[in-house]
Amino acid sequence: MRGRLINKFVALLYRVDVDATAAVVGGGFDDEFNTLRPVADGSQAGASTRREHTAVRVDCQIDTRTWGDATITRGGFEATADIELALFVPNLRALGLMDSNGNVLISPGDRIDSIEAKDGEVQAKFVDPPGLYVTKIERRGYGLAAFGTAKFNLVVLTCGPQRQGA
Repeated sequence: MRGRLINKFVALLYRVDVDATAAVVGGGFDDEFNTLRPVADGSQAGASTRREHTAVRVDCQIDTRTWGDATITRGGFEATADIELALFVPNLRALGLMDSNGNVLISPGDRIDSIEAKDGEVQAKFVDPPGLYVTKIERRGYGLAAFGTAKFNLVVLTCGPQRQGA
């Protein structure tokens, strides 16, 4: 597959572990509302039952039009608007983030912890809450994704500060 990312960074991605989250005693998923059910811990909000897979370092390109909408705070970066990250399909396949049918194994609600330079230097660490969560996933690649085939070369993640299902 042809193409590449031009200005590469690395996103530290945590995917939701649906099975481990569902197995949390007294918590897990609320079947009626299809959201996470907090566990009572003595606080008013309760403790999160969200469980995540091990972090994956994914090469990405940042849409600079939206990057300026992140605010620097004492604890790190706080996204105040959506940020778009472009991911290259061959990289996703190599990391096991795409199945043999071309389905992306990243879901809305997966969390972006930080953005790093290629040398590992942290460029932005997103404070949680509100965090930076995947809200939308789009296949792109100059019209090559027609008819449901996996002939596209980019996946664009739209990420926002709201926690999905938590």
